[in-house]
Parts: sequence; C-alpha cells; structure tokens
Amino acid sequence: MSGTEKTETPENLVEVSYEVANKVGGIYQVLKSKAGQMKRKYGENYVTVGYYDEENARKDFAKRSTHDFQDIFDEMEEELGVKCTYGVWKIDHNPSCILVDAKNMKKDVDEIKKEFWERYKIDSLNSGPMFEDPLKWAFAVGRLVEKLSEKFEGETVLHAHEWLSAPAIFESSVPSVFTTHATVLGRALSNSGRDVVSMVENSEVNDDMVENVSHRYTRLSNLEKSFGENIAEQYGVKSRHQMEKTGAIEADVFTTVSEVTSEEAHAVLGVKPDRVLPNGFNVDEFPSLEELSYQHKKKKERMKSFLRAYFEPYYSVELEKDPRILFISGRYEFHNKGIDAFIDALGKLNKKEGDDFFVFIFVPADVMGERLDVLENVSLYDELEDYIDSMLPDLKTELLDKITSGENVEEFVKNWLAKSHELEVIRQNFHAKRGGVPPLCAYSLNYDNDDIMERLMSEELYNREEDRVKIIFYPTYLKRGDKMLSMSYEDAIKATSAGIFPSYYEPWGYTPVETAASGCLSLTTDLAGFGQYLMEHSDMEKPGIEVVKRKDVPYEDFVDSLAEKIEAFVNYTKTEITERKHNARKAVQLTSWNRLVDNYYVSHSMALERSKND
Repeated sequence: MSGTEKTETPENLVEVSYEVANKVGGIYQVLKSKAGQMKRKYGENYVTVGYYDEENARKDFAKRSTHDFQDIFDEMEEELGVKCTYGVWKIDHNPSCILVDAKNMKKDVDEIKKEFWERYKIDSLNSGPMFEDPLKWAFAVGRLVEKLSEKFEGETVLHAHEWLSAPAIFESSVPSVFTTHATVLGRALSNSGRDVVSMVENSEVNDDMVENVSHRYTRLSNLEKSFGENIAEQYGVKSRHQMEKTGAIEADVFTTVSEVTSEEAHAVLGVKPDRVLPNGFNVDEFPSLEELSYQHKKKKERMKSFLRAYFEPYYSVELEKDPRILFISGRYEFHNKGIDAFIDALGKLNKKEGDDFFVFIFVPADVMGERLDVLENVSLYDELEDYIDSMLPDLKTELLDKITSGENVEEFVKNWLAKSHELEVIRQNFHAKRGGVPPLCAYSLNYDNDDIMERLMSEELYNREEDRVKIIFYPTYLKRGDKMLSMSYEDAIKATSAGIFPSYYEPWGYTPVETAASGCLSLTTDLAGFGQYLMEHSDMEKPGIEVVKRKDVPYEDFVDSLAEKIEAFVNYTKTEITERKHNARKAVQLTSWNRLVDNYYVSHSMALERSKND
C-alpha cells in the first residue's frame, strides 16, 4: 500500500511502550513530544500504556481513582495476577495512561516462552531477566488491549514501539502498527564497534519476500532470510532480535523512524518497513531567537568564567573578543557518534594558522570525581571574583571622588590595587601553575586507555599555550550546582557557538535539532536519519544546520570536509551567525509535529484497512 492510500482513521488509539511514564531512553522523548498531537486527534480515546516502575511512576504518573476501566482491571488481576493502574502521564496535555505491573503474573514465564517457540520459533530458552521481565509485561498488555478494544466504541488500533512491546501484538487481535526506532542487532553491532553501515549496504535481501504482501502471516516463511539470523546469537541478542523480527512480521503495518533505519531493518530483519515515521519536534516550546540571544550572552559569560578558571592559571587566553566555543555530546559511542572523526578534524585545524577556539566534549564516562587541580583553580577564581566584588563599592566611591576632583585616575587605581595585600596573595596563588599545561579532562577517569584521551594525544591536542584548539573533556552529566561548570546541558548549549555531531551510525538524531532550537548552529551527517531527512527537504544557501556527506566517502576525505566546516563555524562573522541561526530555526520547523504527524495517522489507517482485508 502506498502512503497516499488512506482510509478512515480509527476512533481509538492505544499506544504501548516500555518508556511511557518510564524515562529510560530516547523513545520517551518521541512519545512525550507527540502526545499533544495524538490527544488532539483522538481526544480521550487516546490511551497510553506503559511499564510500572515505582520510582519513575512517582515522577511521571498521577493516579486517578475514578475511571471506566475498573472491571477490566479486576479481570486482569483475577485471571492473570496482573495489576493495572489508571491515571495520567504528567506531561503536556496529560494523556490517559495505564501502567501495568506483571511482576506477580500467575502465568509462568517459561510457559510463555514455550508458546512463543511453538507459534513463532522465538528461541528464548536461555534468556535472562532483561528479556523475561518485558516479555511478561507485554504479554499482559496484549491481554489488556484486547479487553479495552471490546469495551471501546468504534474501531481501535494498537501502536507498539520496539521489541519490548511486540508480544502485545501477538496477544491481541486488534489492528496493529509496530515501530522499531533502531534494530536490536544494529544497536548491538554499533556498540561493539562493528561497521553496521557497511554490513547493511553489503547485505543481500530479497525484496519479493515482503513487497506487496497484503496478509501478514505469509511473511512467516521468510523468517530466516536476513543476515541478522546468522550473527544475533554471536552478539547475545538472539531472543530480542527474533522478538523484534516477529513483531515486524506479525504487525499489520511495520514502520521505522528514518530512511537510514528503514534500510537497516530491511537488511537485518528481512522485512521492509511499510512506512517511515520521522521523529518530530516541538520547536514552539523553545524561546524565541530574540530571547535566546539574550540568554546566549548571559550563559556565555558564565562559561567564559569557567574557561578563565580552567586555562588562565597556566597562561592567558583571549576571551573578550567573542571566542568561538564548540561542543560534541551524546553517548560514549566513539566511532558511531563520530567522536573519532571530530578529534581528527580538530587535530588538522590545530596545525593551521587561525584564531584560537574552545571545544567541550560532553560525553559521560566512568569517573572517580573532579580533578583536584581543576577544583582548586575554580575555587581560586571564585575567591578572586568574590574579593573583587567586595572591593567594588569602596572603589566606586573613591573613584568617583577622584574623577570629579580632576585627579589622576590611572595612578589612583594602580596604587589602590597595589595596597591590597590580600588581592595580591590570591592573584599569586591563582597564577602559581604558570608554565604548566591545563589538563585535557576535567575529571579523573576510573580506567586507563580511554579512547577519547588517547585520540586527543595522538592528534597532539595537549592544551599547550601554542595550541590553537583548547579542549575540555567533561565526562559527566551536566547539572546546576556542581563544583565545576555548574550549568545544565540546556544552558551549556545556549552558551556555545555550534554543536558538532558527525555521526556514522544514528537512526535519527535529536541532538542537532535540539541544538538548533536552542539558538546554536549545528552539524550532522547524511548517515544520521535527521541529516538525510534535512537533505531531502531543505536547500538553504546559508544553512544553520550543516549536513556533511559521509555515506560512501573515504574516512580521510570526510575528516577533511569536517575540518573545513568547523573552520567555517569558527570564522563566521556575527552577522553571518545571526543569519544562519535564523535558518537553523527554519530547518527545525521542518521537523515540527504539525508537519510530520500525518505519517502516524496514515499508518493507523493502513493497519485498520489491512486487518479488514485479512
């Protein structure tokens, strides 16, 4: 079925995810951000179903004592020993939410495994709690959805996300949409350093096995026809991979979030997605560019204070002429996030003439704690700042007196500062490390042979005074009130000039979008789902979000291109930065849920029509 063959949408939608009111990963943000659109479309007939985690439920879930589902909940507890709780997910628009607790389910998990082996050949005999816990939960959710559909008036569609929710499809006769945001095996391969992109491109998949298939069960005969079956067990994800694959086969409509992941799913699962559902974004929730411009100046002053504390005990750095501050952030996936290429590009720029610039690497790692020398520098800087603040009122009074009386102001200030013995002591302490080199990492790591540190040193990025590129590896989550930078991630973005995300493997990639929406320039690649989407839908002359070609480009050539883009970011005039920031905001609008949500409605309609034709 093509995307234009749209029938009526269902009256009711039940959306199921392990991450509903349970923030454990990126899918939480996708569901949260589009909840308003779902509510506008389906009203009170939009129900989210999630996994009950006591701690997260306290933060994200508000229980409601009166509702229409008590009879169903009583049946679930009596028949299965499963406890269901109704309330609202505490996000914008407060969608209806049912949390399912299957920990005490009467049905033994081994019995479910046996059934799934007999029905779908899912081999989960040796799987552990990470598989069994969501298996019980999703099995119970499937029974719940079936009962809900019988109670609702009109047609109902089930939309399930990721392999953890797949059993809900198997245990329900309700028309279904299944979405994988990144394949289980793709994640496993990428985390182990395997070249997922090349493996996908070199795989051979028979398109005939899924093209124009109107009846989902005919696909089961093709369960083994993908390269994923050969290596899933090797990477310890066989059960999850087979669950995901069967979900793609059994659902009336199989979807994913980008063309990049569609190709991956086709190769890894042997099932071609029926539709791509790009991840949308609510840019209206972010401040205007005018407000962000004000915040940028304010937050940048805070960041510049930290840079002074970090570098100036060793040597002077130029921070008064609008220094360029770049950053990279995300999970510690050295190759897939493009951290390796970013550092290599910085190494090239460090050897070129040009203005100095600063780079933060906001990539969490295993840390012992803050480096004592950095803490000391920050403390001394704060002490210096506090002392000067305490001096200013008296200095102001005397200075005004000298100016109005016509005395030599310059000589007065010089003598006034020289009289302050305490200030001189603080100043000397602050500069005691002169001649040394600032550390590359602000924290002490719990292990040697760190990939980022080794690559920085191999590229001769040492933070020497003569180095053009000044690096701070900040390997912990940012938060206000810490002893170091003391900024939230959102505030840190606003303080910087550009975010660099040269991804090699990225199913979608929210970070460049968030960065641009926060009033900062950003960069991604055509191997990221978002980057590919942007290339197809935007052709601005002066883009605020650069998309660098990486697909089928030799690594060294890509690093050269990346270095050129970074050099451009560093050298943009203020006028050009302003223009590109406006263009970045326009690019973010291309991912607005107002624009993209129809893809979801079409998939729901497709599921309804296909179920009627079965």
